[in-house]
Amino acid sequence: MKRKRLIIFLVCNLLMVVLELVGLGMIFNAIGMGGFVYYTQLSNILLLVAAVVNVVFAGRLLWRKKGEMPMFAWQLFYAATSVTSVTFLVVVLVLSWMYGDLMMVLTEGSMLYTHTLCPLIAFFAFEIFAPKEFGWRDVWMATGLTLAYGVVTVILNILRVIEGPYPFLMVYKQPVMMSVVWIAVIVGGAYAVAWGLIVRKLRKAKGGARKGVGRNAGKSAGKGAKRGAKK
Repeated sequence: MKRKRLIIFLVCNLLMVVLELVGLGMIFNAIGMGGFVYYTQLSNILLLVAAVVNVVFAGRLLWRKKGEMPMFAWQLFYAATSVTSVTFLVVVLVLSWMYGDLMMVLTEGSMLYTHTLCPLIAFFAFEIFAPKEFGWRDVWMATGLTLAYGVVTVILNILRVIEGPYPFLMVYKQPVMMSVVWIAVIVGGAYAVAWGLIVRKLRKAKGGARKGVGRNAGKSAGKGAKRGAKK
């Protein structure tokens, strides 16, 4: 990554660290450890961790003036961007409809940071700066985080350990099957988001592979023709 791009990437991650600390601080100051039951908070905590990792490695690269970001840092950032993008879309498409107020769920209090600003900054930073080195395993791993949350949360609701925390997960206020349907829809959406984040990169990688095959085939044919002429 060129120095100018690296500096912009570093600034984006520093901004996310600050905004996440503000937003998560507001949440935990209000509800304490109860915040850990929310997908929003968990996804933003993962993004905070990924942003801190990015700051460390990007800062080191600027200091040393050589090298590249390690792939595991990009994979962690990809997973965090995927789940926070799911948070943003669920807020816009589901929660805004359930609560009847889009601006409230996007801009009120800590939601400005965890529902809107951090997910959007992460999305654009990933799309602009991430390398073209992702595979389908990364897609499934990112989707698996949402699936794990849904399964564990429904089980805890069935056992009455927690209630919700989202209306569509409250199994005793709706048929269990309806909660299962909601989870299936959201996990399917999470897969689509995870795939959508890197589809351009996957397509370019495939295109590059096709071009490589074509060039190699051409070289092989040329060598075969030369050997035939000699014979």
